[in-house]
Amino acid sequence: MKLNAYAKVNLILNVLGKRPDGYHEVLMLMQAISLCDVVTVEALDPADRRPGEEGWLLRPADLEYGEKDLAWKAAVLMAETFAPQKLEGNAVRGVRILIEKHIPAAAGLAGGSADAASVMIGLAKLWDLMKGPDCFAANDPGASAAKNDALFALLAPLGAKLGSDVPFCIASQLGHTAAIASGRGTDLEFAAPTDCGVDLFFSDAVIPNKTASVYRELKPEDCSHVYDIRAFLAAQTLAEKRALMGNHLQAPAERLLARMDKNRKAAQAAPAGLMLCGAGPTYFTIGDTGRFRTIL
Repeated sequence: MKLNAYAKVNLILNVLGKRPDGYHEVLMLMQAISLCDVVTVEALDPADRRPGEEGWLLRPADLEYGEKDLAWKAAVLMAETFAPQKLEGNAVRGVRILIEKHIPAAAGLAGGSADAASVMIGLAKLWDLMKGPDCFAANDPGASAAKNDALFALLAPLGAKLGSDVPFCIASQLGHTAAIASGRGTDLEFAAPTDCGVDLFFSDAVIPNKTASVYRELKPEDCSHVYDIRAFLAAQTLAEKRALMGNHLQAPAERLLARMDKNRKAAQAAPAGLMLCGAGPTYFTIGDTGRFRTIL
């Protein structure tokens, strides 16, 4: 089974303060876009084994980042929760996962979270967790909305254990492609998606330990203006919407980039007037046309 693991952009990203649990309280508007990885999740048995491989066992080495790969962590978490009999040492029995990457890594586009979400949805289908195949028609407009919502309710709390973006990535693959995210980013209120084109401007700039570093650089003045998500959703034109967009993490990220000699050229070359995707380093703009489209 192949699933589209959609990238996302934050049309609005507000940081409201530090939480007792160490995370930051955020208020964001998240939107899935057509850029996606393609994740294949297959059920295997020993007869499917190719010569010289243990193809019926999924191991960390089978995925790009090994034990740190969110897709691997998602597979293990799903097995621990729903199918412990499929755990065999440091492997998951009877599963193969292949990921065709199109979303750049560490770009602020939630590529790893999207892949993890696809693995969770795919394994839920393979293991028949909802006791019926029609609720798993991810990316299919004709799928049962009620059953997809039930699947989201089952998987989202688990996804939140893997990362703050994973619940939205699960939602976006099950038909809810825009959401207001609050709390640490895992509490979702589904919203009407914005119909627009999206242009992405990629950068090879690297901030070590990016998200934590950008949050440490955050200053009170970076968060002095709270961007109004309700006003954005009510705006009638893309020009009005662009005027209401904003990202509290953009200024601290750009300060960090400007201080790093090896990345200074990349920081100075960033197109003017564009918005950073999360903590970056990808920038984006929205318009009537674009290389990518929002997912409606």
